[in-house]
Amino acid sequence: MDWMQLSLQTDQANADLVSEVLMGLDSVSITYLDTHDDAIYEPPVGETPLWQHVTINALFDMGVDQSHVSKTLLDLCDTKILHFEVLADRVWEDECKKDFHAMQFGNRIWICPSWEAQSELPDDAIVIDMDPGLAFGTGTHQTTDLCLQHLDNHPPKDLAVIDYGSGTGILAIAAAKLGAISVVAVDNDPQAVLATKANVANNQCDDIIAIHHTDDNTVLEKCDLLVANILANPLVELELTFSGLVKEGGGIVLSGILDEQLEMILEAYKRHFDCLEVQQKDEWCRVSGTRNNNN
Repeated sequence: MDWMQLSLQTDQANADLVSEVLMGLDSVSITYLDTHDDAIYEPPVGETPLWQHVTINALFDMGVDQSHVSKTLLDLCDTKILHFEVLADRVWEDECKKDFHAMQFGNRIWICPSWEAQSELPDDAIVIDMDPGLAFGTGTHQTTDLCLQHLDNHPPKDLAVIDYGSGTGILAIAAAKLGAISVVAVDNDPQAVLATKANVANNQCDDIIAIHHTDDNTVLEKCDLLVANILANPLVELELTFSGLVKEGGGIVLSGILDEQLEMILEAYKRHFDCLEVQQKDEWCRVSGTRNNNN
């Protein structure tokens, strides 16, 4: 079945009204897009922000009265009608697969979706079986890339590892497949915990990786390496927690840091961690260091 798609532009203040009007006009699907590609990185807790300028795509049945829809929107809303176009029906699952292929990180780590043939990968590849999903962290974002590159360059062989803010579990799985003796994956999002459990099972790492929600009140044992790919403000707030979890001489890898946030991370971690090193990719930074003997 083909669809008629309407594209229009509005601003943050009018987005909800436009959506309500579109639903009243029998739109079957509404999608918000960022008109000017302005990223939102750390919204306040409890808020679901929109961009200042929003492009909305709305799907209608092919028989929709385009003139009536356009006139109603222009009469009731502050919006700019862009265009109507036919959206041909497709097997959307297959369309999505076209955008995701096996990806390499460092020398050996590969993330491979289920529809890609692993036989095409190098013989020494460390393969993480993972399909794109809802939880953050399937390797495509710079912050995940930076962490995977670090793990590839410094394999945690025979180390006890904590992946704090595990998302899909990709870093926990990478650590396990690179020789970690044990891995604990922790996240505060129930969806992320479920995603981690599914991906850990799919990668046959159940015997190495333990998975916890932060509300479980699990007592975490000290580790040799702690990896945290979250965001800058939580990283600052968690410094005392992290310094208490990493053994003296152990390592820490922090990511999810914008370049303008780097100094506050270095300032927060310099008391308990030495040899702080920074690696940057685009506007994102990774900080690694070694736990010292300061209490």
